[in-house]
Amino acid sequence: MADPGARFGFDFVTTLVGSGHTLLLTAGIVRYGDRFQFTTTELYALGGGGLLVVGLLFGVVLAATGSK
Repeated sequence: MADPGARFGFDFVTTLVGSGHTLLLTAGIVRYGDRFQFTTTELYALGGGGLLVVGLLFGVVLAATGSK
């Protein structure tokens, strides 16, 4: 069920920004991945895990401050 307190525009923009970050991270891994000691798969896992942790921390901060 949709959150009646969330405006459609905010959710849509958040999705686009998140997708943009993911695409930039992917492009960076494809372009510069051979310069690291990790495999491409490991770099994807590290990047995805990092985005997940940042997103969770940001969500907890928003919930704790009552913003969401």
